[in-house]
Amino acid sequence: MNPSPFVIAGRVFRSRLMVGTGKFPSAQALRDAVEASDAEIVTVAMRRADLSKAAGDSILSALDPKRHLILPNTSGARTADEAVRLAKIARAGGMEPWVKLELTPEPRYLLPDPIETLRAAEM
Repeated sequence: MNPSPFVIAGRVFRSRLMVGTGKFPSAQALRDAVEASDAEIVTVAMRRADLSKAAGDSILSALDPKRHLILPNTSGARTADEAVRLAKIARAGGMEPWVKLELTPEPRYLLPDPIETLRAAEM
């Protein structure tokens, strides 16, 4: 039995798996992991992405926007204003108008801030 399609905002995905791009030692290692996982959604922390160059050994060079939804995330943002600014940078850099909101004002424990997350979503 096939599972029901995974649909977000009218876009259909085969896989429900989302892969993050953090902690890989190289673009090749990231490329290999994404390929092995068969994930179609790959999150990219805007604080780590270099939008000025998608070539070479960068996070974005490892991803194929024709095969993957490159989902910018606001990891590391401490306020709603900062999260919205990161989302706008992603959009200006040519990324999809989707965003994974993450607001973690306490970097040691990475506990989310639901109030600031809601505020960012409203903005």
